[in-house]
Amino acid sequence: MNILIVVNNPHDWPLDIPGVTVVPARAYLTDPAYGNDRYARVFNLCKTYRYQSLGYYVSLLAEARGHKPLPRANTLEDMQSQNLVRHLTENLDELIQKSLAPIKSDAFDLSIYFGRNVASRHGPLSRQLFNLLQAPLLRAEFERRGLIGASIACGR
Repeated sequence: MNILIVVNNPHDWPLDIPGVTVVPARAYLTDPAYGNDRYARVFNLCKTYRYQSLGYYVSLLAEARGHKPLPRANTLEDMQSQNLVRHLTENLDELIQKSLAPIKSDAFDLSIYFGRNVASRHGPLSRQLFNLLQAPLLRAEFERRGLIGASIACGR
């Protein structure tokens, strides 16, 4: 299986990982050679996943080619709806409260990289959000509402 990391600018990703190829998004979209490997795993790390952006089309084309993209195109569409994100994550309230209890500010951004955060105390919450939203790079924005509770918004 060929592993492709698709990015906007490969110069920003000087990776040397055996078996992994860093590919410019435009090349992945336009070079038919990338469509030959039916078993490719595509990690879409483009700067944005907005509708009709390069990142959106990378995931869409990867699925059409039979590749296994992360994130999938339907995940990108789901993440555009904050109501749907809130619905998907509403059962995480207890985990959110536990993970964010030490935070004193009214707003907090949690950066999630392949289901992990640099602070181990946010590990369980990061894994759960990754499992629900299936995007390699996530930023979950939390805002304290009133005396208790939080809302979540996810984006790239």
